[in-house]
Amino acid sequence: MTTRQFSHLLPLFTLAALTVATAAVAQGAASPHTVTTTKFTIDDVSISKTFYEDLVGLPELRRFVDEGRLVEPFMGWTENGRMGLLAYTEKESVEKSPYPVSVVFLPDLDDVAARFEAAGQSFEVLSGEATGGVRLSTVRDPSGNAIELVEREGAPAVGGARLIVSDRAEAEEFFVRIFGAEPGQRIENDTFDEVFMDVGEGMFVALFEPKGIAPLAKSENPVVAIYSTEFDAVLERVKAGGLRVRERSAGMFLADDPSGNVVEVVRQAAP
Repeated sequence: MTTRQFSHLLPLFTLAALTVATAAVAQGAASPHTVTTTKFTIDDVSISKTFYEDLVGLPELRRFVDEGRLVEPFMGWTENGRMGLLAYTEKESVEKSPYPVSVVFLPDLDDVAARFEAAGQSFEVLSGEATGGVRLSTVRDPSGNAIELVEREGAPAVGGARLIVSDRAEAEEFFVRIFGAEPGQRIENDTFDEVFMDVGEGMFVALFEPKGIAPLAKSENPVVAIYSTEFDAVLERVKAGGLRVRERSAGMFLADDPSGNVVEVVRQAAP
């Protein structure tokens, strides 16, 4: 799917994203949960780092290294709004989603376009009446992950994670039950059903159900990380729901949502 083929979907993605991202910041202060990281797998750390830093303009904050198993650069401007690029030694062969899995807010897409064009890569900016005047673009990184870039005044930010789900209502119930999340703006048309969830502080989590398309196989690796001061209670609620959970340590577990997306939950000390 090319950037142009995305054009009938992206304006709706973006307008909702802008609304919910603002609401989440305002409402999330009292929440025990913080959505810190949108995650996806990559093939090569060096190639991906060059793409995100030199073309998108997304700096590396730091990285996690599990020797012989995983290197994970964290890209972004703040620890509570970042991308985790998962470079496992054992590569997965899951087909990448044609839909954007992460949203980045940038103050000037013309600068980004100039960098892409200088590197000999295509970059299409969508704007006009259909977008409500919002300028945006969708790019694919070297590993095939689709990323939505949205022009917005102010500081740049990694805005949110988009989870591709097979049943929007079922996924929404999961986030409400497990995290006490609040559904925000919902958009439904002939091609998709999407709701933006306020899980707490940090980024938004969007639940996106494509219509008329068979679900793709899911990655065994996390797609979003949520830090929680109610870690033990969240773990018990996940276990009570009967979905798969993998406890990695006393401070981290992986849980499947009803569509098979892997959610990473990390223990966060109370302030």
